[in-house]
Amino acid sequence: MVLLHSAAGAEWQSPPKGTSLKTLSDAEEQGFILIRGEFQKRQFRLTEMGSEYVARDKRRLEARRL
Repeated sequence: MVLLHSAAGAEWQSPPKGTSLKTLSDAEEQGFILIRGEFQKRQFRLTEMGSEYVARDKRRLEARRL
């Protein structure tokens, strides 16, 4: 969840510091992100499904605050 919320749009970007390869691969397996590169140059971006999930979750969190 933190990985998805840290994404700045759907562009290729480096994962947040401390993100494990397992976290990245789990999110990719679930269809939320795409991964490219290897080792230290690994990057990710949200898929359409990932973007929709983040938007829905942000709306849910905002509704809880009100």
